[in-house]
Amino acid sequence: MSNSLNPIKLGAISVLGICGIGIISSFVINENHTVPLAEEVLVEQTQPKQLQETASAQTTSPQLLPGVEKTEEGFKFDDEMKMKLQKISEAYDAQAQYPSFSTPINPDELASKYLPDIPIANELPAKLTDPNSPTLSIKPNQLRFFYGDHLVVDAEISGLSEDENSAVSARLVSNGETLAHATVIAKEDGAHQYQLDFSELRFDDVEWKRELTIDTEFQFLGETYQRGTSIEYLATVAQVEQVAPSEIHDEYLHIPVYISTEKPGYHRLRANLYESETGRPLVNLRAEEQVNGRSGVLILKAHIAALKEAGSEGPYELKDISLQRLPSKPDFITEFGRVDQDAYDVEGYNFSEYLDKPYVNEKAQRIANELRRLGS
Repeated sequence: MSNSLNPIKLGAISVLGICGIGIISSFVINENHTVPLAEEVLVEQTQPKQLQETASAQTTSPQLLPGVEKTEEGFKFDDEMKMKLQKISEAYDAQAQYPSFSTPINPDELASKYLPDIPIANELPAKLTDPNSPTLSIKPNQLRFFYGDHLVVDAEISGLSEDENSAVSARLVSNGETLAHATVIAKEDGAHQYQLDFSELRFDDVEWKRELTIDTEFQFLGETYQRGTSIEYLATVAQVEQVAPSEIHDEYLHIPVYISTEKPGYHRLRANLYESETGRPLVNLRAEEQVNGRSGVLILKAHIAALKEAGSEGPYELKDISLQRLPSKPDFITEFGRVDQDAYDVEGYNFSEYLDKPYVNEKAQRIANELRRLGS
């Protein structure tokens, strides 16, 4: 089978990231139909906005990728590129089975894909020119904070002998101004481990968001070292009020989430569904709705195919909930909502009670088929 593309039929070549693999994102299957760009198919967390913008810009100026050769007959691919195309086609095949708003969670990918606000420790050697020097680590309990949220930071010195003395202090800084000093508590379960307690954050003068720096000072072996990490303090315009009982609607489990908002407009809700008994992550859910008044409901819909792939009939817990008001005139900024409860119980049902209707994302399936053909 030929693996070349006629240059007349080739719309554009651009690189997007899917699991670290390059992809040809726009090309023509035949003379009458163009395969949609990858960003129309992939779930949002797979492809960040900056990649979408890059793809849009690149569609106007084709570029050759490594492993692609332009010939008089068209474009040919080497064996390595063919293998990549086959792998990408498999990813599209998997995606075609589920709605983008209801996708099974691979537990190994929970933190990287489905917990975007999870904090990561800032770890560096005390002496940057000496990687063998003790490591200094600071990690806040969250990345984004709302009014009344409690800021707690874990600070640690690793690689320092237990019989050495150490001390830590910290302050919260914004634009050079000190906003708060931490209460430092030495942890009992390990040497040179500290908890930095800033108590609840309450700032009334933030209209949208403010970046805050946790400025931390470590002292040991007669030396002082400074380290810092940033968090965001966000004003809120909406709030999750309650999660209503779940219901089966044909092939979907509906989970209604009631919200209030100060600004009517388009709102987005994200959450992860877990198995109550084991705590195992099951399905990533997303809903987007226009809220015209001061209150509304966003319905999360878990497809039976995703629930079956996850392998749990419930009961469930709804966690990792985030609420946003999407950009609109005149500011075109993403605004945020509060979620005061960490988890909500969700009733499950026997799979036999659902309409067992497979889901097929036709766009993703067309792209998978064409990628498979090109890689053969």
